[in-house]
Amino acid sequence: MTNREKLINYIKHGGDEFLCSPQIGAGAGFDTKMVGKTWFSSTTAEDTRRACEMFDMVPLYNFGLPDLVPLTRDIRREGAPLEIGANGRHIYKSSFITPLGTLTQTTIEDELKGMCPTKYPLSDEDELPILEYYLDSLLELDDFSSVTDQIRGIRAAVGESEALDIQWAMQPYELLCFPSTMDTALLALDCPDTFYRLMDKILRLDEKLISAVAAGGADFVFLGGPGAEMVSPRYYEEFLVPYSKQVTDMVHKAGMLVYTHICSPIEPMLTMGYYNQMGIDLFETLSEAPVGNVKSIEDAFSKLDERICTRGNIGLDRLMNETPEQIRELSLHILETAKRMGRKHILAASDYMFYETSVDNVHAMCAAVREFNEKNKA
Repeated sequence: MTNREKLINYIKHGGDEFLCSPQIGAGAGFDTKMVGKTWFSSTTAEDTRRACEMFDMVPLYNFGLPDLVPLTRDIRREGAPLEIGANGRHIYKSSFITPLGTLTQTTIEDELKGMCPTKYPLSDEDELPILEYYLDSLLELDDFSSVTDQIRGIRAAVGESEALDIQWAMQPYELLCFPSTMDTALLALDCPDTFYRLMDKILRLDEKLISAVAAGGADFVFLGGPGAEMVSPRYYEEFLVPYSKQVTDMVHKAGMLVYTHICSPIEPMLTMGYYNQMGIDLFETLSEAPVGNVKSIEDAFSKLDERICTRGNIGLDRLMNETPEQIRELSLHILETAKRMGRKHILAASDYMFYETSVDNVHAMCAAVREFNEKNKA
């Protein structure tokens, strides 16, 4: 059985043996370190694959959707020359140019630390027509075969035997990540009619993209969601849950699974049952303080629908600062808890692993799963 088959089968049906799948990639930097690089933006799909192959694990490769701007007729994206700031910081500026106006974005990258947006393209209600024009331009298209072809290229890089997730801002509430999370919440409050109209259009675009991504050979798509420090339960009730269910129905109809990662406090949304209503197949992460805010792993397992497979739970802080023996003991505790409670669980980190993550601790995590499975065979 290939890693791809093993992971998908376990998420759907569970099994007698637990899996280990540390999150490597997604621009967090651990794969960058493993291949001897220092600028995260230079890390390729092949680099991520090489890094995963250094560990006894079942990977889930996570890559972003190709840029859709080249598909449009009269919209273009222009990047400014690279600026070098203090301490060698790379500063990237780009313009999103449409007939209705131009939006600008600024992103910084520090060596050994990665990239971070400092200015999002959209922040004011007056700029929403530009986003809507972009959506309308994409919805006019019937041919997304170029997206399919690019996904096939990613699939070729990671190999047919590995599971592949494709990530984009498919959650309609996110507005394609044109605004920041906080500005998104304010826009939803200030102009609800426009906000709903844009979400409906993003839902229609998602249907086209889901088909294109599935045809390219993806196994999962990524459904995000802000945590409790970003939005209130009201936003889950009005926007995130009902729209997520429509998206996940499309994904399942296309033969793929839904992978959700929320790297922030998930209470009280977990207790209120919102995640159980969203059609999620693989959910991460159920982290205790200081990484997350679940009361305990046991409490979190008891509140999440048993049909949902979970992944994660070892805090990035612990993977960076503790010893391999401490990571082994923590890993065994998590696995024992999952077994006792009858949960489908994949041991991993609480998030995509940083550059500073201890290599020995990742090996310790993988070894703990082998140890636990061998012990429980006897």
